[in-house]
Amino acid sequence: MNRLLQNRLLLQLLFTSVAAVSVTALSAMLIAEAIRSAESVVLKETNQVLSTATSELQQQYLYRVIADSAWGSLPLSAKDLSLRAITQTALRAYPGVEGGFYAEPDFLGYAFPTHDSALAKTDVPSAERNWIEQTVKRSLQNGGQAHQVFRGRSDIVVIEATADNARSISAWTMKRLAGRNDPNIQKRGLLLLALGLAALLSIVGTLATGISLQRGVAEVNKGLSRLEKDFEYRLSPRSDELGQISQSINRMAIARGQLETELRREDRLRAIGRLASSLAHEIRNPLNSIRLTVQLLEQKLKTNSIRPQDLAIIKGEVDRLNTLVTDLLDLQRTRQPRPEWQTVLPVVEHCISLLHKQAEAQGHSLTTGAHQPDLYAYFDSQQLTQALVNLLLNAIQATPAHGRIQVYVDDRNDQVEIIVQDGGAGLSDEQREHLFELFYTTKPGGTGLGLAISRELMRSQGGDLVYRANETGARFVIQLPKEAWCQPQQS
Repeated sequence: MNRLLQNRLLLQLLFTSVAAVSVTALSAMLIAEAIRSAESVVLKETNQVLSTATSELQQQYLYRVIADSAWGSLPLSAKDLSLRAITQTALRAYPGVEGGFYAEPDFLGYAFPTHDSALAKTDVPSAERNWIEQTVKRSLQNGGQAHQVFRGRSDIVVIEATADNARSISAWTMKRLAGRNDPNIQKRGLLLLALGLAALLSIVGTLATGISLQRGVAEVNKGLSRLEKDFEYRLSPRSDELGQISQSINRMAIARGQLETELRREDRLRAIGRLASSLAHEIRNPLNSIRLTVQLLEQKLKTNSIRPQDLAIIKGEVDRLNTLVTDLLDLQRTRQPRPEWQTVLPVVEHCISLLHKQAEAQGHSLTTGAHQPDLYAYFDSQQLTQALVNLLLNAIQATPAHGRIQVYVDDRNDQVEIIVQDGGAGLSDEQREHLFELFYTTKPGGTGLGLAISRELMRSQGGDLVYRANETGARFVIQLPKEAWCQPQQS
């Protein structure tokens, strides 16, 4: 359902396109039906006109024959001339109608009085001669009327014939109508086709624009998601409507990068101040202890009562200072990771093998697992090993004897997670609040740099180290990216 809502623009365009196609198809059907209906009406009217004209010809012929007793002895040319006069007179009132008589095997009295030519037409049209002859012969055979419609290449020919069997002659009329292949009708059909094609092109163009717009928005969203992790990434230039938006986003990213640089500089200055203050405090305590021990040794030196164990305090405090300096150097070395595309589980299993004996010595069970053993991610294997070993050491120390420590790898969308779950008492609200702060520790002899260094290691390569609340024990999660990440340049 959410996906449909996200693509509502395409759905709207699709519904609009379907409606437009339906309207176009319906319009074409209606126009075609209108043409057929109009043709049927015209044919019906033409039939009535031809029937009337033929009847009038037949009637005029009968008047002529009855009035002239010598009609039967007249030569054929005289009959043709007399009948042509009858046809000219009778059909003058019927525009577009031509006709005459047929006494087998001769056509007599043909005329086309309303023909648009200046010269009178006296010859039966050769193109329709066979159709006319076929119709009049049918009328003679039937002893009455015959009606036929013939469709030519560009017109429709309607022929009507009425026979006088007593005299073996048939009067006929004919009219031509514009057919569907008529140039004017074809022109209208082409216009209709062009209208349909224009509608289809408009639909295709609208859909293409909608799809292009959706893809562009998706690319911009993808670029914005990548900008959240890679400050140096820039959206590709575009020549469409989203081009100005991409340019604005790139300008915003540049301004953001400059602002981030300034903020990092200020943060580093503040961090250096806090570090100097904390470091001075952390160094002062061992130095005071060493000074007091040396003073005590000076007093014992006078009485020759110095014992080897008296030097243990000095050695312990020196080791504590050395650990502090080592952790500080590790913190400084987290600036240049070398992430590679590689499988995660082998590195996790390697860390487990390093600390397996130490866990067994305290009676702990250290187990690992993965829902998908072949999960890949971008990470620096050495830095991941350092961070994971640090988390495992903390888990071993926090878990009571014969406890259980679990490590498993999971796939989370664009990240691979390494989850370390110990069997300890968990963390209080105050501990969670200061968990990753420098020099904050609750362990005796701890420097408070381990978690801060581990999180810096992960963040320097596009990942992170987070704590998740759990009902039992503490749960730390290392997050590794599935996409290559460009670390912002430090200034």
